[in-house]
Order: sequence, then structure tokens, then C-alpha cells
Amino acid sequence: MRVANQRGCRAALLGLGLMLQPPADAADYRIGNLVVSQPWSNPAPPVATVGAVYFTLANTGAKADRLTGISSPIARQVEIHDSRVLQGTMQMRSVAFVESPAGTTVKIEPGGLHVMLVGLTRPLTPGMEFPLSLTFRDSGVLKVVVTVRARQ
Repeated sequence: MRVANQRGCRAALLGLGLMLQPPADAADYRIGNLVVSQPWSNPAPPVATVGAVYFTLANTGAKADRLTGISSPIARQVEIHDSRVLQGTMQMRSVAFVESPAGTTVKIEPGGLHVMLVGLTRPLTPGMEFPLSLTFRDSGVLKVVVTVRARQ
């Protein structure tokens, strides 16, 4: 009886430990004073040729940096875009870089700045993960893993 109770306690503690850990898609990636948090994407239909990626970019340092390029093997081309409403119409335009001022957080999110995956090499399906390389002017290249989240 005592052995069974010890096993039960171990199982309960293990379960409690698993519940306290952050979710798998809550990853943070750091290079120098830059922190990229929770890179994610929505699923895309099998016939889709484009997708989007979102994340948060925090600069915890005293010096500004700049996101100048992005690449991924899952797309022929990766671009940074900005969406804005101009004269009542939503418009999207490519931008050459994203500033990361010292001590600030930039949101790469739906309806604003976002990453476009152009020429997908395979469909984005819920639960899949894929690599993304972010190139910064001063900090260098940061490799992150993007999680495709199920639509909610």
C-alpha cells in the first residue's frame, strides 16, 4: 500500500509540474538585448501560397537596433509588411526594415506589422513548427521556431 501511495504522489507532483510550465508555444528567443517572444502563425489551406507570422520584439538595451531581413525554408520569399487603413481601405505595403528602439517593445501582429511568407513550400497545418531566421543590423541573426496555432 505504501508503494502505491508513493507512486501516486510522484505522479501528482509530476502532473503539477507540467501544469506550471509555460505552454509549448510561449517560447522566448534572445540575441544580445533583443527578445523575440511567441512566434506564431495561423494555419493556411493546402492550396494557399502565402502565410503570415507574428511575434513580439522587445529591446531591453540602451541602444536601438533594426530588423533588416527574414528568411525561412518554408517559403520562397519572406517579407515584412505593414497593414494600414487609408481612406477607408485596408492596404498592405512592404517595408524594408523594422526599427527596434531602446527600451521598447514592437508588436508584429495581425492588422499591423507582420511577416509574409510568399511561395509556401508546404501547407501550414495546426501544430506544425518551422524555422525562421531574423537578421538584425547590429545584433546579428536570431533563429526562432514558429508554431502554427489552430484557429480560435
